[in-house]
Amino acid sequence: MRPSGNARTLDLPLSFLDAGKSYVAEIYRDGNQADYRSERRFDLVIDKRTVKSTDTIRMVLAPGGGQAIRLVPAG
Repeated sequence: MRPSGNARTLDLPLSFLDAGKSYVAEIYRDGNQADYRSERRFDLVIDKRTVKSTDTIRMVLAPGGGQAIRLVPAG
């Protein structure tokens, strides 16, 4: 993906995960006020949730932002 100074929303299908298994997604995402052009450029939120291969993660990226997701088997 090319770097962008624009906010954007992307959907990440998790179909690459093993079917029938659950995973814990540790999601490191831009905070609601994040913007590389302001003092809030380091606004970060860390979420955790259980996901499966049938799920999709909606990624809302701030201007100049990004997201990292760590997936580990649940249990």
